[in-house]
Amino acid sequence: MRYCCGFHNKSTRRTFLQRFFAVAIVLAILLTVIIIRTSTLISYRDPNIRGESLYVAASVMDVNFNEKSYKVHFLIQPNGTLANAYGQLSQPIIVSFPSGGSHRFEAGDTVDPIRVEFSYDFGTEMDYPFDQYSGYFELYASYANDTIQGIPITFHLEASLSSFSFTPTLESLPNEPDRVGLKIVTGRSTTTLGFSIFVCTLMWALTLIMSLFGYQVAVKKRRVDAHACMIGITMLFALPALRSAQPGIPEVGCTSDVLGFYWNMAIIASASITVIVCWVARWNETYDIHEQSHSHANPTELPKQGSAQHIEHVVCMPDADDYPSEMDLSRSSTCNIGTGAMEQRTKIDMCTSSSSSYLPRK
Repeated sequence: MRYCCGFHNKSTRRTFLQRFFAVAIVLAILLTVIIIRTSTLISYRDPNIRGESLYVAASVMDVNFNEKSYKVHFLIQPNGTLANAYGQLSQPIIVSFPSGGSHRFEAGDTVDPIRVEFSYDFGTEMDYPFDQYSGYFELYASYANDTIQGIPITFHLEASLSSFSFTPTLESLPNEPDRVGLKIVTGRSTTTLGFSIFVCTLMWALTLIMSLFGYQVAVKKRRVDAHACMIGITMLFALPALRSAQPGIPEVGCTSDVLGFYWNMAIIASASITVIVCWVARWNETYDIHEQSHSHANPTELPKQGSAQHIEHVVCMPDADDYPSEMDLSRSSTCNIGTGAMEQRTKIDMCTSSSSSYLPRK
């Protein structure tokens, strides 16, 4: 009874652990999908004494770490007396980006969106997947006939791109309150970082398995054949494709390669060569010929079975003194059948296929 209870407790515990790990995996996937990766920044400025201001909504469109650049989309909307009844400009203005040029808009125009490309100041791809890039830009608006007089700007930034994370920070400019200064730090998203670490872990797992196999073949004298030699070679071709599966990974030589890929290729190549050398060195010509002769031998065909069940006949060749007489044969072939109320049992002592099986030897 105690044994049954212990077995039941172990089974219940095992089921609980399986369900717990399943729920944990599902929650991890949901958190990865639902987690907010949008970075939002708002800077509000009151209108000037004439009630004029600009609302600028910016969003990051694209990031290119190879060229160390990023593109931002600006949507500009005039407010207060700066716009007429139709939302158009009531007077000409100039929107300037010190690192992206100036854009002039005339009175009566509808301000079209602006796309400006900026450059990162710091950052290198060799630190993948832990690389981070820092950039800075400024935004300034003024009147076309008075460039010294600035226009208050309410700035709103939204940065959300797959595989990237953004950390925007406003830079204070005490001497120019109407100028917007923004520092933005860009790196790999949590999903990208986690997947890259998973790929590195997977490559190391394959490497350890191949190393253990090579150790068993070289030291423990494990038997190996041509098919087993292909395992390491297949891994050597699979590792570059597995490395390329990491999102946004640069050319060979980054931190991820130093942590895993270089060592994985070297260890798997060494283990594969060891396995092949052991297979070649332990080759036995006699055993090989014996295996080939068995593989080319014609197998014995079994007799075809009909609709009835096939019965294997065993032919016994007794000595001359043991030959039974015709009376014994007739008696031994007799089947004693007893019939009961609940059960019918048949007992056969010996049945022969033919009397020719017992021909005496000359």
